[in-house]
Amino acid sequence: MNKKLKLVFLASIVINVLLGGVLLGELPHRFDRDFYRRERMEKALKELPQPVQGRFREKMKQLREDGEPLRDQIREARDEAIRILAAEPFDEAAYDRQVAKISELRGQLGKRMAAIVKEVAKEATPEQRKALAEMFKRSPAPSAS
Repeated sequence: MNKKLKLVFLASIVINVLLGGVLLGELPHRFDRDFYRRERMEKALKELPQPVQGRFREKMKQLREDGEPLRDQIREARDEAIRILAAEPFDEAAYDRQVAKISELRGQLGKRMAAIVKEVAKEATPEQRKALAEMFKRSPAPSAS
């Protein structure tokens, strides 16, 4: 093995180890955030009348099911962006297209979610809308421990 190839191989191993460490280090925080978000959502939903709760849950289930193809496309576009980022030579225009595609797909999911929230909000009282709004507030960043 020539010296350049050994250096590239060593750099690849170091990058993979670092990436694995970052992913494993961030994984528990992601579960904490998801759990806290679900808990807040359940609390807020309980403040809504049963028919509104049911419709919201039904619409969210439908969004998850209908949105799966979009989420698959986002994953594929992200994988392609990563492939482009690592390729030699770097194709800036292709990378920009992939990033724009990812943003567009995420925007489509966001618009679907916003339409569901609007539909539920139209049927809710001001107090219920306030509870709904609380559900969507971003939680404070977890403190570093």
